[in-house]
Amino acid sequence: MNDNTTRQSFGQKVVNIYAAPAEAFAAIMLAPSWLAPLSMVMLSGLAATGYYFSGLDMAWWVDDTLRQANIEPSELDTARDAMGGMTRGMLFGFGAISTVLFSFLLALVQAMYMSLAAAIMGSVYKFKHWMALASWTSLPYVIGAIAMVVNIALHPSGQLSSYDLDPTSLAALGLTLAGTSFEAIAKSVTLTLLWAVGLLILGFSQWLQFSLSKSAAIITTPYLLVFGAVAALS
Repeated sequence: MNDNTTRQSFGQKVVNIYAAPAEAFAAIMLAPSWLAPLSMVMLSGLAATGYYFSGLDMAWWVDDTLRQANIEPSELDTARDAMGGMTRGMLFGFGAISTVLFSFLLALVQAMYMSLAAAIMGSVYKFKHWMALASWTSLPYVIGAIAMVVNIALHPSGQLSSYDLDPTSLAALGLTLAGTSFEAIAKSVTLTLLWAVGLLILGFSQWLQFSLSKSAAIITTPYLLVFGAVAALS
């Protein structure tokens, strides 16, 4: 392994995650770290969340949220009064907490799962390696946050549903079947999610010297189970 790979700076690893992931994975393996990349994901998510709520048409948002929730007509007035007391600051607070917790918990759960799977197969890598891999491979969500900011800017009226906020979702791209169980999945699955999972597959395969098909089967199993449950309950 050459010195350029071992001495990659943080910026080089960020660029390589997007452009040359194999080089990034080699550098991360030698010096596993997770806080900086995960902070990038969190901060980009917070920026998108803050921008969204700063220009949101609150009255319209309340009506849209209730419509999406399929509230019974007899309960609409009560629900509208309850939500009408929410301020932009409160909404941003909830959104910020959700963004930070979701980003951290997703990386943590992925790291725990990979650590367990790798240990069963005799891997020498420690939990810190898998936490680093999970954090670095979440960087596609930064691109997703940028896409959301652009989408918000294209709706200066502030009338953009939170369900339509991410323009990279399968539903936003028209890949959905309204009224079916696939609709809920299409709203949850985004191109950035698929990109991040693809990077996890590549990294797991590279570190453990597995075939891509074996790595894909291991990495995607939890996702398939979750989305299968979503489809069954929809």
